[in-house]
Amino acid sequence: MQKICRILLIIIVILTIFSCIGNNVYASLTNPVENPDFYKPEDNKTSDNTKFINIGSTILGTIRALGTAISVITLMTLGIRYMLASTQDKALYKETFIPYLIGAVMVFAIPNIIGIIYDLAKNITI
Repeated sequence: MQKICRILLIIIVILTIFSCIGNNVYASLTNPVENPDFYKPEDNKTSDNTKFINIGSTILGTIRALGTAISVITLMTLGIRYMLASTQDKALYKETFIPYLIGAVMVFAIPNIIGIIYDLAKNITI
């Protein structure tokens, strides 16, 4: 249990460090006093985010597929081991099913819920 906590702590620290590293500044070098016609808001009515949307949907689809596959394979493995186990081992497997179910819900349901929200938000036009 301590090993898992350490690994999770290391992952959280690494993700926190990576989130603080990259800072891009998209400032314009054009002085608005010298050229007042430089900024035209009507040019920015639609943004071209198709590349970002494609990358995001690819990553989300991969996470959804992997989470589903891992959950199903683990459930099949535990079910087969439970069916072939002795009476004493079945009691031990029943104890391990509750943490598995919690983990399976987190791995399987959370990416799918995020995917449903993403699909709904993608179809909304403002």
